[in-house]
Amino acid sequence: LSYLIALPLGIYSAVKRGSAGDKAVTFGLFLLYSLPTFWAGLMLILAFGATGLDWFPVIGLHDKDADTFTRWEWWKDMIWHAILPIATYTYGGLAYLSRQMRVGMLETIRQDYIRTARAKGLSRWNIIFRHALRNSLIPVITVFATILPILVGGSVLVETIFNIQGMGLYAFEGLVRRDYNVIMATV
Repeated sequence: LSYLIALPLGIYSAVKRGSAGDKAVTFGLFLLYSLPTFWAGLMLILAFGATGLDWFPVIGLHDKDADTFTRWEWWKDMIWHAILPIATYTYGGLAYLSRQMRVGMLETIRQDYIRTARAKGLSRWNIIFRHALRNSLIPVITVFATILPILVGGSVLVETIFNIQGMGLYAFEGLVRRDYNVIMATV
């Protein structure tokens, strides 16, 4: 989800470099990046949970009577319960990934073959999405290997805050019990 949001923001920032929109996106993303995950999760609980607007449930992934739901109601309930944890889990990597995309795109846009494509009269959309985007994605995809361990560590916090029995909490409990098979499987 971070990639799906960050890549278009990075492309927009590169294409509109120096504009007010680029500066607003940069400021907003770095503001989000500076917030600790546990604090942001707690603030989301206070704002949108029962103590605030009461829009979303904040504990677990299902209501207590979820076993009586139809399949559609069960999925709907799970998605409804997952919105706040997913928002908490996603926001942190947005700034980093969008900046990586922006830098890669700016570097690619300055290449000779992009200048040649402009000189040939190709549309701006064609140049950006067909020629520049493909080569700009290489560093962003490479970054995924460094982000993956952070995702496992971050899942422990998010699952603890929202009381979700997930893989991150399972890995943490395996670490505490020194269960090396669980640790190796999750890593």
